[in-house]
Amino acid sequence: MRQSIKLALAAAAVSAAFGVQAAEVSLYGSISTGLVYSHGSELTSAAGNTSEANGPKSNSLSMESAWFGDSIWGITGEEELGNGWTVGFTLENEFASDSGALGTDGKIFDSQAYLRVGNDMVNFAFGNIGGLASAGGDFDMIGGFDPMGAFFDVGGMGAFATRDYASDNMIVAEVTPMEGLKVSLMGSVGDQDSQAAWEDRTHYYALGASYEVGSLAVAGVVEMLNYDSRRNTQATKDDNGYTFTLGVSYDFGVVKPSFVYQHADKLRSFQGGDFYDDTVDPETYNGSYKFESLLLGATAPIADGTLMASVQYVKGKSKLDSEEEGNATILAVAYSYELSKRTSLWTGATYAVGGDGLDKDLGTTKEFGGMERGAYNGYTFGLGLVHTF
Repeated sequence: MRQSIKLALAAAAVSAAFGVQAAEVSLYGSISTGLVYSHGSELTSAAGNTSEANGPKSNSLSMESAWFGDSIWGITGEEELGNGWTVGFTLENEFASDSGALGTDGKIFDSQAYLRVGNDMVNFAFGNIGGLASAGGDFDMIGGFDPMGAFFDVGGMGAFATRDYASDNMIVAEVTPMEGLKVSLMGSVGDQDSQAAWEDRTHYYALGASYEVGSLAVAGVVEMLNYDSRRNTQATKDDNGYTFTLGVSYDFGVVKPSFVYQHADKLRSFQGGDFYDDTVDPETYNGSYKFESLLLGATAPIADGTLMASVQYVKGKSKLDSEEEGNATILAVAYSYELSKRTSLWTGATYAVGGDGLDKDLGTTKEFGGMERGAYNGYTFGLGLVHTF
């Protein structure tokens, strides 16, 4: 023990002598666990039989991790470089608080992992980073406009195609030219197939801006997915997918209403559900969709907590088959009560109903993109705790 103390003191003396400053490193995280009751609507086949594959009518009570609030732990650090410049990092991992399992099998720091360098005006980051309209990660610009915080399953941003989108090999430049204004430029070197040629990888590009002044907050994000050229032979000839997302909120003190709109065109995925299937003839495969999404919501402080409510609507349509379309309406309400500065008691409920291609009575022979009918037909209720550290 005494030898360890001597070595530590010697190291500190050497650092002081050469003007070396150690990075400030800290551990952070949160744990959210609750009981969730779910009722799934009965989905029938064309012959009128219950379809097990698409989620039959069910009632279940289960322990859920991060149904509201994150179950994550992370390490972050920062070091001053001089002249106002700093270098820092964030390594963050999702886990299941009810079982201890990693959020992604065989992968640590799946939530976000990046290295950052910058000053008060400009920051650059490199690594595994969530998209500008993903409602997740440190560089997202849209999630704050959702009263449900992109939680409560489909109750939080469940109508938006870009929710949870993240990519490895991402680069972001974040500029703050004046107080309240932020401009972000983001792009990916490509997906995990780093050995493939540049055109044989899917690339993400985005430009976003946000402005906050007083009680008003506004943000807009334009995104493009430049698809793997090896998959660009289908009849739609859609080499690129696009999304435009706008969020607005105004805090009146007693209530804070918010609005989010998203237009998505030529998309081949919905919240990570890839439409592409290598087993289908690419010349006839219908791998591109158009989505229109809308959210109206509000938060209000009540007692020592916050009341949250929202209504969402999404309508999707195939770019190749004009008769293939679907829609869903999602209602959500929740309340979070602050037991202390770090611990909250929460409760919430959602209700979703699908139509057209998402109708619960639709035959199983017809699917609709990456949206599962079971998730958009039914209701849930949850109660639990979230603690941050």
